[in-house]
Amino acid sequence: KVETAGKNEFKGTVTLGIDKDGVVSFNGKNVTDEQLIGLLEQVKNVDRDIPVLIKADETTQLKKLTFVMDACRKSGLNKFSLQSR
Repeated sequence: KVETAGKNEFKGTVTLGIDKDGVVSFNGKNVTDEQLIGLLEQVKNVDRDIPVLIKADETTQLKKLTFVMDACRKSGLNKFSLQSR
């Protein structure tokens, strides 16, 4: 029996969203800052080379964007890009 079979939910890319109010989403689902850190750690454990797209509203506070980028770096996910809308 393979214990990890079917647990890889992170195929392809990961999309992190930050709306104008600073609410963060992970693949379309709103998450708290603590949940985001845990999810990014899970992603890293599956594949640290998974591309992460950070989609931020043009009015997003720099503080929140910096937090999300730092969370990616601290978890070991360095292949991220930024898209502003």
